Amino acid sequence: MSNVDAYHVDAVKHQGEDALQQQAIFPFLKLPRELRDHIYDYAFATQNHRCQRPIERRNLKYFQPSAAAILLITRHDYFLLNRQVAREALEVLFKHHTVYLSCGPFVLKTLFEKIEEPNGPGRQWLKWLKKIHLDWETLPNLRNYPPERDEARVDDYWEHDQVQVDVDYIRGAYYNAHYDEYDHEGQHYDDNLYDPPNMPLYPSFRHHTPSQPPNANDPFGLSTHYPFIDPNRDPAQEASAADISSKLDLLVSLEVTPLFTYLSSPSFTLTSITLPLAFISRESYHHRHLSRPGYALPVKIRYWIQVCVHALLMLVAPRALGCAGDSTSLQEVRVRYAPTDIWASMEPTDDLVRMVDEGVWFDAPDEGQEDERQGQGEAFRAVWEGMKARIPVEHRKELGKRWGLRASVSFVPWDGEIDNGRVGDELDVVFTREDSAR
Repeated sequence: MSNVDAYHVDAVKHQGEDALQQQAIFPFLKLPRELRDHIYDYAFATQNHRCQRPIERRNLKYFQPSAAAILLITRHDYFLLNRQVAREALEVLFKHHTVYLSCGPFVLKTLFEKIEEPNGPGRQWLKWLKKIHLDWETLPNLRNYPPERDEARVDDYWEHDQVQVDVDYIRGAYYNAHYDEYDHEGQHYDDNLYDPPNMPLYPSFRHHTPSQPPNANDPFGLSTHYPFIDPNRDPAQEASAADISSKLDLLVSLEVTPLFTYLSSPSFTLTSITLPLAFISRESYHHRHLSRPGYALPVKIRYWIQVCVHALLMLVAPRALGCAGDSTSLQEVRVRYAPTDIWASMEPTDDLVRMVDEGVWFDAPDEGQEDERQGQGEAFRAVWEGMKARIPVEHRKELGKRWGLRASVSFVPWDGEIDNGRVGDELDVVFTREDSAR
C-alpha cells in the first residue's frame, strides 16, 4: 500500500513540475516593444560577420521581397519565428547595425531592386538601411568573364544510346548526374557559372567583334594559320595581365559603377560604407613587380581599389558617378586594411605604424628628394590615381589637394585568434568629408 501511495505522490509531484514549467513560459511578443528591440540589438551585436556565407546568384532566382526573406539571405535566420518578429528585427538591423553583404555588385543591385518593388514596404526598408559592409567571397576568375551565354554541356546523344556503363567503382554509387559539374543546384554549385543563359541573373554584356578589312591576297586567312598544331591537343587558355586588366575594367563598368550610382540615388540614405583593402608580402610584391610590370597587385586587390574609388566618389564627388546632386547622405567610408595571408602579416610591404603617424596619402616627394616610402601603400596610391582619373580637373581644384577628404587611421593589433578571419595586424581607416570633420 505504501508503494502505491509513494507512486501516487511522485506522479502528483511530476505533474506539478510540468504545471510550473508551463506557467514559467512567457510569450516573447508579450514583452514590451522596447525590450524586444534590446533583444534584437544584442543578438545582432554578438554575431561574427566574418564567418558568414555569401549571398549567391541563385538567391536572385528564388528571392521574393519580405522581411523574413531579407533576414534569411543575410544569415539572420534565428529571427524567422513569425512575420511580426521578422519585421521588428529587420528594422533594428537596418537602422542600428552594419549589414554584411558578401556578393557581386550586380547581384547586390538586383537584390535591392527586387526589394524596392512598387506599392510595397521595401522602399521604407531601404530608407532604414544606414550602414553596409561590402565583401565578395566568390570573386570570379576574370579569365572566364563575362560567362558564356551558350547552354551548358548537352549529353543527349549518349544519354539515350542504350549502353550501360558500370561506374560504381568510381563514385561508390550509381551515377545520377548529381556529380556533374553543371549541376549548379547541388554541392558542386559555382556562383560564377550559375545558369548563364538566364538573362536576369547577369548584366547585359555586349560583345563588340572588331571588323578587319579583308585581305585581297589572303581571302581565306591562311597567312595567320599555323598548320603544325597537334589536333589532339586543346589550345592553352592563357591570359596576360593586360587581358585580365581589361576584363576588370569591364567588370567595373558593367557592375561596380551602376551599383554606386544606384546607392547614390534618393532610394537610399546610407551613412557608412565599409570595405576591405589588402596588402601582400614584400617578397610577393617584388616578384610580381619584376614579372608583371604595372600589375604588381593581385587582381582581387585591384578590384577593391576600384570599389574604394567609387565609394569615395560617392562621398565627395557623386557627379562623377552620374548623379544629379553634389552630395549624398553618405558620411564616412571605412577601409579595413589587412594582410592577404599570414606571409603578408609576417613580412608586410607596408609599415603600418608609420602609416598611422604619416597617413595614407603618399604624396609625391619634392624635387630632388627621394621617396622614403617607395613600394609602400601601393593600394592607396592606386586609389588616388583612380580618383584623379575620374574627377575632372576643374572639380579637382575645388576639392583641393586631399580630394576634400580627411582620414583617421588607427592601428588594430592582432590577438592571435584566427577563427574570426584575421591573420595579422590591421589598420582601420575612416574617410570623412573635410567640411563635416571640422
